[in-house]
Amino acid sequence: MKRHGLLVVILLTVLLVWSAGCIKRTPAPPPPPAAPPVDRIEKSRPPAPAVLPPEVRPPEVKPPEVPPPPPAARTERYTVGCIFPLTGRFADAGTRALEAVLLSADLFRKGSASPWKIVVTDSGDTPEDMRKAVAYLADEAKVMAIIAVSGSTEAADAAAEAQKRKVPLLLITSREQVTDAGDYVFQHFLTPAQQMEALAHYAMNTLDVAIFAVLYPKDDYGEEMLSLFRSELKKVGGKVIRAVGYDKTQTDFAREIKEIAGSKFNPQDKVYAASSAVRQKLPADFEALFIPDSPLRVKMIASQLAFYDIRNAKLLGTSLWHTPDLLKRGAEYLEGAVFVDSFLENGFYPETNDFVDIYYSAYRREPGNIEALAYDTMEIVLGVLEDPRITSREAFVKNLLAVQGFRGATGGTTFRGSRRAQKTAFILKVQNGKIVQVK
Repeated sequence: MKRHGLLVVILLTVLLVWSAGCIKRTPAPPPPPAAPPVDRIEKSRPPAPAVLPPEVRPPEVKPPEVPPPPPAARTERYTVGCIFPLTGRFADAGTRALEAVLLSADLFRKGSASPWKIVVTDSGDTPEDMRKAVAYLADEAKVMAIIAVSGSTEAADAAAEAQKRKVPLLLITSREQVTDAGDYVFQHFLTPAQQMEALAHYAMNTLDVAIFAVLYPKDDYGEEMLSLFRSELKKVGGKVIRAVGYDKTQTDFAREIKEIAGSKFNPQDKVYAASSAVRQKLPADFEALFIPDSPLRVKMIASQLAFYDIRNAKLLGTSLWHTPDLLKRGAEYLEGAVFVDSFLENGFYPETNDFVDIYYSAYRREPGNIEALAYDTMEIVLGVLEDPRITSREAFVKNLLAVQGFRGATGGTTFRGSRRAQKTAFILKVQNGKIVQVK
């Protein structure tokens, strides 16, 4: 107990002395300099940007798109594009069309260098090739307008592509309604409908016939021409009393001829069995017979009509007849036959004769239908571009629609608010073994 009390006394004494400063402590080493406050560091440097993975990066803000320049700034005013079949089975026609357009461009301004630039591309073998050709001329060559020779299959693709790219396209094609693609698509061709209109009017008004029969091939062309011919005759008061189709591969038309004449067919009656016992005269109750087919089959049918002594009926045809083959062997049965087309090298229009002379002087051969159409098409295009105010494709379209009464190698051409040219049909006739123009 005494020891315990003594310890308490000593402890209290030490505390009292220390609190009074009587006891000195050993000095501690000086502390390190104090760090600046944390909030000052954060304010003295910018915050580090957050790094986000690519998939969660915030989307970039793109500047507003600049609209393309107006057509006048992105087209070559003196440049015209051409799309022709320069390879494949129609290469010959394409080459002749090219010769014609180059001839037109060179002679357009006599006595001075031609200002025109012609950019030519191959139409290729597929619709895709045709679309690519239109796209190239419209966007890269920056042509003011395009002239294209096309079959009916590729014509629709060319028209759609031209309308999409807003480039004027003048199609030399027989395809009906191709201009329905849009207001940049034009057609310069004597269409099947125009052919039938001209043929029906000539037959009714000049040949003075009103009752017709039709022998036609059972294919798309034959059926289309039959339908158009019937439609046009209905407008002018004519009538098709009988229409008989045949297979494209056949050579004996005895059954079809008897059917068209309204007689019963005897299987023993074959045209090639030319005995007097077989031969008979068939009464024909029609005044004219329309045959929309190639010259080869037309001549076969004509000779077999003569076999059955059907001679008084006028034979009528389409532009498909107009080839050199028509006047070869068997043409004597076609004497007096009438058909339509858009060109004849020895026609009586002065513009036709001038073109034939110019073409022959340049190439030492006579031109055909495709050359004449290509030449006139380029003449129309360059005629529109002669106006210095035509500086855009839109202005070109507007002025092309105003073309009226153009006279060229293929006769008269008028657009006059329509994108399908109204063509003057050449009425052609087989006379004394030659093809002559009668209207």
